[in-house]
Amino acid sequence: MHRRSLSIVTLLLIALSVPVSASQFVDQPFDQVARESAYVVRGTVVNTWSAWDDAHEVIYTFATVRVHRYFGEATGPDTLVVREVGGVVEGYAMEAIGFPMVRQGEDVVLFLSRWDNGAEYRIHAFNQGKYLVRNRGGVEVLVSDPVTQGSDRLDRDRFDVRANGVDDAPGLTIDEFAAMVDDARAGGRVGHDLHRQ
Repeated sequence: MHRRSLSIVTLLLIALSVPVSASQFVDQPFDQVARESAYVVRGTVVNTWSAWDDAHEVIYTFATVRVHRYFGEATGPDTLVVREVGGVVEGYAMEAIGFPMVRQGEDVVLFLSRWDNGAEYRIHAFNQGKYLVRNRGGVEVLVSDPVTQGSDRLDRDRFDVRANGVDDAPGLTIDEFAAMVDDARAGGRVGHDLHRQ
């Protein structure tokens, strides 16, 4: 089976397909990301699959997320489908360099926005909108996910979630995070952000 990388084409397609409000490779303040997101959820990635779009031009990875908690004033369904550009189908691999990866079995907190052309959600503000949930001494904490699409091309060992020290990285408790989201959605400015450490 031959694998064909479509990274350059992907970047061009992404520039055309991602909504302007979502396209940013520059870090945004936490409060802005929290306010712009339709949902902020704590959940588990139950399964993932990849598929071509209808025009057979872009590969997307879909993930079913079982929601355990909604943050802020919003509530919603027990499960959500998240769609991100990139994946592998029929031996073709497409990467959207720097975009988040969604892996089956992950415990995550996600900032989500709806795609303009579908019922699925996307991770808002790229990897700024994704945190991993870790248990430290019986306390759930959130840490920034260091793995993005294409990161294995830079340094495989550096981006292995278990080998790169993510479990020792600075984290926020779920309660601290919930208070930050509440403050941000109420119009307050939040000074702390794991993605800027």
